[in-house]
Amino acid sequence: MARWYLIRHGETQWNADERVQGQADVPLHDGGRREATLTGNRLSDVRFATVYASDLKRTQETAHIILAAQSAQPAPEIVTTNLLREVGYGIFEGLTWTEIREQDARMKERRFVRDLDFAPDQGESFRQVLARTGDFARTLGERHRDDNLLIVAHGGSLRALATKILDLHEDSFWKLRGLNPASISIVTQDGETPALTSWNDVGHLT
Repeated sequence: MARWYLIRHGETQWNADERVQGQADVPLHDGGRREATLTGNRLSDVRFATVYASDLKRTQETAHIILAAQSAQPAPEIVTTNLLREVGYGIFEGLTWTEIREQDARMKERRFVRDLDFAPDQGESFRQVLARTGDFARTLGERHRDDNLLIVAHGGSLRALATKILDLHEDSFWKLRGLNPASISIVTQDGETPALTSWNDVGHLT
C-alpha cells in the first residue's frame, strides 16, 4: 500500500497578514519554519521514493526542512514543477481580500469568487489550475502507483490536485477546503482506486 503525503507549505508573513500570495514568491517566516520542522518530525520515519514541490520558495523551503528531519539519510532530491504552483491571482496578489473587494466590486459576490472560469487580470482561473494539476495527477498515476510520495504545494493547488487524483467532479474543488499551513493530507493507493484517508491533519502543530 502506497501513501501520497500532500503538505501545504509553512506560514509566510503574507499568510499572517492575510494577503493573497498566489504566485508571488514569498518565503517562509520564522513561524513557518517552525511549523515545517514539526511536520518533518511527524514524518521522520516515512521513507519517500520521490519528493515533489512547486517551484516557489515557500514550498521548496518547507520540503527541505521536512527532509532534514528524515531518520534515514540521504533523503531523495526534490523535483520541482510549476504544475503545482498556487493559482495565479494576477493583479490581486499582495492585497488583502478587503482591498480586493474595494478594488473590484465583483469580488463581493460569491458567484464570481467561486466561478471556476473567472480569472483576475494577469491571473488564471481555477479551471486552469485543475487542468495543470490534472496533468500532474496523471503523471503520478503512471509512475508512482506503488510509491510513498511527499508532495509540497499550496492550499489551492493541493485542493485541485486532490480533486483530480480522486477523479471528482471539478465543482468538488469548493468542498475540499481548510488546508492549514504545514498540514498533512494523505491519499492512500490500494489497488486501482485512490482514497483520501486524511485531510488537513494539524495534530502535530498543537
